[in-house]
Amino acid sequence: MKNSTYIILLLGIAISAATCKKDFLNRNNPETISSSDLWSDASLVQLYINNIYNDLPGWDYNTYNNIADEARSNYPGGPNSIILGDWNDTNNPMDIWAGTYGAIRKCNEFFKNIQTADIDSSIKTREIGEVKFLRAFFYFRLVKRYGGVPLITEAQSLSDSLLIPRNSADECFTFIIDELDAAAERLPAEADKGRATKGAALAIKGRALLFYASPLFNPDHQAQRWKEAAEACRAVMDLHVYSLYPDLKKLWLDPSNSESIFEVEYHMPEKYHGLDAKVKPLIIANGDAGQCSPLQELVDAFPMKNGKLITDPGSGYDPEHPYEGRDDRFYADIAYNGAQVSGTNGGPLKTITLRVFRGGRDYDSVPSNTVFNTLTGYFCVKAIDPGNTNYHYGYGSTQPWIEIRYAEVLLNYAEAQNEAEGPDAGVYAALNEIRQRAGITAALPAGLNQDEMRKVIRQERYVELCFENKRYWDLRRWKLATAYLNDMKYHGVIITKEADGHFTYDYQPFDPQPMKFEEKMYLMPIPHSEILKDPHLKQNPGWPQ
Repeated sequence: MKNSTYIILLLGIAISAATCKKDFLNRNNPETISSSDLWSDASLVQLYINNIYNDLPGWDYNTYNNIADEARSNYPGGPNSIILGDWNDTNNPMDIWAGTYGAIRKCNEFFKNIQTADIDSSIKTREIGEVKFLRAFFYFRLVKRYGGVPLITEAQSLSDSLLIPRNSADECFTFIIDELDAAAERLPAEADKGRATKGAALAIKGRALLFYASPLFNPDHQAQRWKEAAEACRAVMDLHVYSLYPDLKKLWLDPSNSESIFEVEYHMPEKYHGLDAKVKPLIIANGDAGQCSPLQELVDAFPMKNGKLITDPGSGYDPEHPYEGRDDRFYADIAYNGAQVSGTNGGPLKTITLRVFRGGRDYDSVPSNTVFNTLTGYFCVKAIDPGNTNYHYGYGSTQPWIEIRYAEVLLNYAEAQNEAEGPDAGVYAALNEIRQRAGITAALPAGLNQDEMRKVIRQERYVELCFENKRYWDLRRWKLATAYLNDMKYHGVIITKEADGHFTYDYQPFDPQPMKFEEKMYLMPIPHSEILKDPHLKQNPGWPQ
């Protein structure tokens, strides 16, 4: 790599990396840093790795939450074009090809130089584990979108052949799993927040194997894949390091929570996001709001406290008081008419009661505010920080993005084990643990068959992991996106306050046009620019070559 490239890279690291060392900022003339300087200085190598960590995805409250059956955004950009199918081989709003291969290139440069780097062998072992974890993570992001992709595992130069064909999906998954196994062997059990650990490598391995076992990549329903996914998740559980955090409202705010396995850290002023300013109800937001309005279908999916769905006999659901008696996840994630929400829009902390009805403050009483209020009758409050006083527009929020948490591991295990062996005691135990944390008072009924348990697991994933960028990918890997996301209109609620003070609820389709998801969209198109550059790349089926 040319020295000038290192100069730009290292200056960027010094500005953006939350964990960079202060003495680096005081070095005389950093423009003189060369390749040999970098790989002979342990602190600079760590800064190089920090820069790779900065390529990880973090908060994205305005895309993946709003393109399935979870929520809708008031922002007229990416989400709306995606749900209407307005993407093709030259315009895919979810394309990550170039950026991800850029991150992989950094990983490969690391492996090219680390073996001869003049640093302690124990540090070198850990750092190799970290970068193997990161490279596997990046390749997994590619494969779940495009299927098989070119596996580039060595640093390339301009003299190398850059025309590389695609590897198969099987080859890619094998590489990802091998990398994560190798990472787990080298990584410590504990590390600073935001750094890879043994548990993180095993948990992402379990997620990757779950995708590999799912119908999108396993059309022949090979049971062995489900078994391997279950075993990988079980390995995380058997570490006895992680546990479900008891307070759902504080899960994303407590830096010492026991549930986070791997997360992307934010620190002011170097790195921040805009969740609070853009998602909170406008009355307690600052500059923007309404970019994640939950759909009625998601609201209806939250069980009652007794564990029954609102449509089940004996659930106790009262359609005249639809928000009473739901499980704790509902109140931690969804704000509704009459809910109390706390926050600040630059002033002191306050608690207000939402008025989400015709003529209500948080709906349409002020026409100029309507675009910032809820579109569907609900607000997302998952992970918001009521005490944050520093945020506005896209600035000032520092809640970590929890990429994988223990609840997902339990759900991944339950799904894989149910598909491999059926609804055994381990499946029941994992699901009941999650439901008990949600305040559900009754265990799952005994005697469920595999299909019945599959429906329970999918329902639990829908509510437990809502707004965490999981639902869209679940529907794709289950090959259910054409059923849920094609020719569909999802619903919101219009609430009227009657003269006597009680409320009536009119549930109406919210989407102005039907969603579009065609069979070819299960694998995204490789960018046309990449096809033009490399004739060995073959386009995915259904997209123009």
